[in-house]
Amino acid sequence: MDTAAIVLAAGAGTRMKSKRSKVVHEVLGKPLVRWVIDSAHAAGINRVVSVVGHLKEQVEPLVADTTAVEQAKRDGTAGAVRVCAPALANFDGSLVVLSGDCPLITPETIARLVQTQQENNAAVVVLTMKLENPFGYGRIIRNAQGNVERIVEQKDATPEEAAVNECNSGFYCFDARALFAALDQVSSNNAQGEFYLTDVLEICRNAGRTVMALVTEDNAECLGVNSRVQLAEATKHLQRRINQRHLVAGVTMWDPENTWIGPDVQLGQDVELLPGTMLLGATTVGEDCVIGPNVRLVDANVPAGSVVE
Repeated sequence: MDTAAIVLAAGAGTRMKSKRSKVVHEVLGKPLVRWVIDSAHAAGINRVVSVVGHLKEQVEPLVADTTAVEQAKRDGTAGAVRVCAPALANFDGSLVVLSGDCPLITPETIARLVQTQQENNAAVVVLTMKLENPFGYGRIIRNAQGNVERIVEQKDATPEEAAVNECNSGFYCFDARALFAALDQVSSNNAQGEFYLTDVLEICRNAGRTVMALVTEDNAECLGVNSRVQLAEATKHLQRRINQRHLVAGVTMWDPENTWIGPDVQLGQDVELLPGTMLLGATTVGEDCVIGPNVRLVDANVPAGSVVE
């Protein structure tokens, strides 16, 4: 079955307090939106539609390998997906919806969403997470049989619903035809006055279609970046993830917490990295090199056996 993806990247991100669009802010030298798009590609999804809006002139160059569509009126997540309909005309398959400000989502999790949707012929599979403090997140409401009935946003939740700790991550895999048919029935009759994509789940369930939830194995994958604090948190998560990969592959780091490696950096075997090392961009380091302390290299090519200090 064909698979496509929509990446939502139209938001203003006012809490970033920045002159730049939220999704162009970088983690380890790579814009937030590129982390998401590259994960979709790595999951085997080649057809990607990016929804742009706020400061679109900054975002469009970063999504040039996708089909960019504009959400001129920011009226909610359902509105953002609806503007993608012309770009996905006649598409019949699995459609993943991703958030452009969530750089930790992995190709493996995206592939699991798609596989679950296809194996169960589900109208939608939503990725969920269980949180000790779920305040601010949409709650997953299940029936007595444990099946997903709907998602309730924080401002619309009753006290009983607000006590639920299974939450919406903002990642979905839809049957594309079921999604666009349901979008026509979404209303803005809610506390925000917006068109919620989450309403599609209840609409599909009422139509007799299967609606499922896939609980994430790592809540950190769903971390969204809406502030500089969360940007720093995402950076630390990705720093540790990347460093662990290189450590397992045969790289020595004196202090992994004080070593920063970009996602596209290539390191040879028996490379030794001293504290304060920053390797970014398309940097390549050959075998048996010693880098650091306190060295920053961007798009560099370091021959095997070199010492850079």
